[in-house]
Amino acid sequence: MRIYTLLSIFIALLTVAQSPTKTSAQTSPPPLMFTGMDGIHVLDDGMELPIWGYGLSAEGYITLPGPLLEYEVGDEVNLAFVNNSSESHTIHLHGLDVNQANDGVPSTSFIVVQDGTGAYSFTSSEAGTFLYHCHVTTTLHLTMGMYGMILVRHPDGILFEGGPTYFTDAPLLFSDLEIATNLAPVQSYPFHDIRPDYFMVNGLSGSQLETNEILSAPVGESIALRLGSMAYTRTRLIFPAELGATCWMSDGRAVEPSFAVDTLDIYPGERFTVLISPEENFDGVIEVQSWDMVDRVLANSNYVRVRDSALALPEIENNRLEMNIFPNPATDFIEVSMDLKNWKILNSAGSTLLKGNNGRRIDVSTLQSGTYWLHDENHRRATKFIVVKSL
Repeated sequence: MRIYTLLSIFIALLTVAQSPTKTSAQTSPPPLMFTGMDGIHVLDDGMELPIWGYGLSAEGYITLPGPLLEYEVGDEVNLAFVNNSSESHTIHLHGLDVNQANDGVPSTSFIVVQDGTGAYSFTSSEAGTFLYHCHVTTTLHLTMGMYGMILVRHPDGILFEGGPTYFTDAPLLFSDLEIATNLAPVQSYPFHDIRPDYFMVNGLSGSQLETNEILSAPVGESIALRLGSMAYTRTRLIFPAELGATCWMSDGRAVEPSFAVDTLDIYPGERFTVLISPEENFDGVIEVQSWDMVDRVLANSNYVRVRDSALALPEIENNRLEMNIFPNPATDFIEVSMDLKNWKILNSAGSTLLKGNNGRRIDVSTLQSGTYWLHDENHRRATKFIVVKSL
């Protein structure tokens, strides 16, 4: 069975002397995540790119980036994963206050071998934005897709103890890859020659961001941008003045005093929390620039759209109503969790490719690999799904 979307395992490099109880820890409940090395990520132009990554055991496929892990301050966490790949892996908890045994660095913690299970135990003691990634042959495993974000919230709806309140979170994880490396990872050495040529926000790029990453809040309310970089390039954000962007946290800690920002540089591994509050009738973008740190040139720009929520179209609002699609990703057909009437399938440009009158099962075998929207006009609901064809 093909595992679709993000992450896998290519590790075997070093063996670490460690007690068997750590590398084969018994966990209850069953492991939350798994690792894989046969995932597929669909690029903006429809290209199917091999990836390695992490996925949720309940969903059965890996994603790029890995699943967002969400906790509250004070949670006692037992983060377990099973290694379904032929190589060894870890989960390094980047920035979290954990002891060495649970940090996921092979030389001081443990590795999880093929078919093994490992668990990391810690208390989420500080609110903030953190990252996780595999720490085996790190350079290669990152560009292949083995990373994700961790969000620790304060239970009182504030950024941190004594900090400001906010309306909603918007996690934005910046990353990149070199297509040639993902196509032939074994030939990628030496790693310092890797030059990223594809740049992403939450795994999306270019036109994919136009419909899948739209941030909105009512006038007078704030969006907490949870910003993190797993890129090899320097990420530069350019904020319109109408957003009133203010930086409140850096690398999981409060910044005192907070400060207004119109431009913010984020280097690999860094995290920031920035509050924005769109002015009335604002409808614009945050530019996300990727700067090559070797040649010091601008390599790419992506754009994240931000709007006053009063401008939101009915279809956008109705996306919050559940219409589940499975399998997702799909190959030949999709099943829908509700009876459809007057449905249509659109591509990311808004063009109608298929349409019908009723039913729950839809043949999508004629669609190329890519991201699509199923829109039910009668219930005024829309849900995104992905089609992946076999290589």
